[in-house]
Amino acid sequence: MYDPSSPFAQIRAPGAEPKAAFALKRLRRALIECELPPDAECSEPELAKRFGLGRAAVRTALVTLAAEGLVAVEPRRGWRVAPVTGALIGDVIRARKAIEPGLADLRLPPDVAARLTAMTRMGAALQGREDRQALVTLRATDRQILDQLAAQAGGLVGHWLDQAWNQADRIAAFFDLAGLHHRPVGREPLVAALAAGDAATARREIAAAIASFQDFATDALFSLPSSLDVAGSVRRQRQTRPTARAARPDRPSQQGDIT
Repeated sequence: MYDPSSPFAQIRAPGAEPKAAFALKRLRRALIECELPPDAECSEPELAKRFGLGRAAVRTALVTLAAEGLVAVEPRRGWRVAPVTGALIGDVIRARKAIEPGLADLRLPPDVAARLTAMTRMGAALQGREDRQALVTLRATDRQILDQLAAQAGGLVGHWLDQAWNQADRIAAFFDLAGLHHRPVGREPLVAALAAGDAATARREIAAAIASFQDFATDALFSLPSSLDVAGSVRRQRQTRPTARAARPDRPSQQGDIT
């Protein structure tokens, strides 16, 4: 049994983070923010050099990130960043529809409700601003609210929500590259409903937020400029692009099912 009081136990400075944990966080952020573009090839030595990480820590992180669906190993070639495709978007939306409504049954402790209410007010103040920094801060605030809710859910549900939201954030970052920006909905009604124990209203707010993201992703997918070359992620799958909303098929086969 490990005895942390033993004089032979490894000593780590207070606040210091293990190299493997730091590498995992740094590479995950680079993938979610599309700093490592979708469908791009990468090698362990390249990643270690670029991000100032150890080879062993990079390898361990990549194995975890592969399990999260963010990268895939390519034998004798290294690693490839997971592409952003219509099929992925559909999977993320279906996952969110299956898991997120369960948050409506949460009972928020008063201190958590107060903290989330303050965060929603910050988000509301940013909703009317059009500058890029406001959008970045709005998204970060929205994700912090969601993370607080996931922490209240805990267990596997919290873990699954974290992965689904990571993929949703990566999809939004991918479309940012084409100048198509997702703006999260306001969370004030959701937090108010949860604080009041109003599960029905909370469930409607959750459904509306998912629908908003689905509408954005659908519009962005079909309006994605054909000149955008992010290692061919979505464009590679698309043969034709509808020119008007009315011309869109209900279930686009080339992009995958995003309903």
